[in-house]
Amino acid sequence: MNVSGASKRFGGVQALSDVGIQIRAGQVYGLIGPNGAGKTTFFNVITGLYVPDGGSFSLGGTPYTPQAVHQVAKAGIARTFQNIRLFAEMTALENVMVGRHIRTRSGLLGAVLRTPAFKAEEAAIKARAQE
Repeated sequence: MNVSGASKRFGGVQALSDVGIQIRAGQVYGLIGPNGAGKTTFFNVITGLYVPDGGSFSLGGTPYTPQAVHQVAKAGIARTFQNIRLFAEMTALENVMVGRHIRTRSGLLGAVLRTPAFKAEEAAIKARAQE
């Protein structure tokens, strides 16, 4: 992902001004700064929770516009929140697996009928969640 010149204003407050970052696939990054520095606003912009006032955004070399959260997630960008809510009746592994289900192709009917395609996808999701 490449972000260049990202900006976001809330009334008279400039929360982001000309922010840029290059993120390589498969790498882990941290964003550190004091309270009020714009860290959360930046995440909210690139994940589609806030509409940016300016900037260019690309994913895998393809330009994209942060928009509806579900569309951004389909593009491969997702986030967690500091005050996460887990499914209490599920195991830790199952909670992790929930995040991968946006990538499945078998759909609701496949899940209900537990088709071979669904079972294969579920096994792949479980293997990935265990990594």
